[in-house]
Amino acid sequence: MMGFVHTFVDSVLASILLTYVVTVTCNDASKPSDECQVTPVIHVLQYPGCVPKPIPSFACTGRCSSYLQVSGSKIWQMERSCMCCQESGEREASVSLFCPKAKAGERKFRKVITKAPLECMCRPCTGVEESAVVPQEIAGYTDEGPLNAHFQKS
Repeated sequence: MMGFVHTFVDSVLASILLTYVVTVTCNDASKPSDECQVTPVIHVLQYPGCVPKPIPSFACTGRCSSYLQVSGSKIWQMERSCMCCQESGEREASVSLFCPKAKAGERKFRKVITKAPLECMCRPCTGVEESAVVPQEIAGYTDEGPLNAHFQKS
């Protein structure tokens, strides 16, 4: 009798959890979603002793599907999928910064290399490196014009 009660309780809990996951998924599907995409941004390049320089750049922004649900084959376990909007390929640009505080013998202009995403897609979430570019301001640039002239595919 005890085994039957235990199995019945497990089945009821699994049904409740499964209903919750399905409900959350259905509700999220009805909301407008911001798909993962390349977005134009303004990034401020900084280097010690140099004047900060805002440049047009790109960032990956938007949402990706993630879920947690009861396993179909093992109802006592949970299955999870965490997807994040990340870069797929990168572009590189060389930018000159004016450095008025350069020491004697050093150049007043310093060339720095910066990178930006070429394309964006939903991929399994991973840790973000500290050196990753963080956009400071979303810009209203189009795909043509100063952005594409600034970056080269690498």
